[in-house]
Amino acid sequence: MSPAQRGDRAPGPGHDPLAKSDAGCPRCARRRIRVGHTGSGATIRRWALPALAVVLLSPPAAASDWLVVSGLSHHFQQRRDWREVNPGLGFERDHRDGPYGPWTFSMGYLRNSYDRPSLYVGGRWTPLALGALRVGAFGLLASGYPSPVLLLPAITAEGRRFGINLLAVPNLPGYSGYVGAQVRIALD
Repeated sequence: MSPAQRGDRAPGPGHDPLAKSDAGCPRCARRRIRVGHTGSGATIRRWALPALAVVLLSPPAAASDWLVVSGLSHHFQQRRDWREVNPGLGFERDHRDGPYGPWTFSMGYLRNSYDRPSLYVGGRWTPLALGALRVGAFGLLASGYPSPVLLLPAITAEGRRFGINLLAVPNLPGYSGYVGAQVRIALD
């Protein structure tokens, strides 16, 4: 099945970034590129180390640290066999003080809905608050997706020791919408 038939966007004509073998992707077979190549790996590696430094060297006085356990997703378009159990671990650091509202810096690994390994690094901005709920957007650089740049609406609910991240994306041309969840466990 071609990327167009699946509803995926590919980086170029004839390229199937989710092919299981070189034979499944004619462009990769011709160029002898590893299967699953999207051209974004170098970009992610170039930004991962500086992003990690920002997260780890941020001042702890205005921060809270969280272990993030990735877990579940549900896709609205069932035309392909999505992986809806997405195991993974990550780290988040909250910054409550700042001129533009609360930020959370995030990084981690999960097995994504395409059944590919995914490393991610990014940030979540949640300026709207209603009790324990915070609403905003999550911006990420992530491997294992047709596009390495992801911008997602986000809702976070947190207590003192535990929280949950909810991501929801509507159906878009070429992409299935989904709802995803991660559990947050305080490390402080």
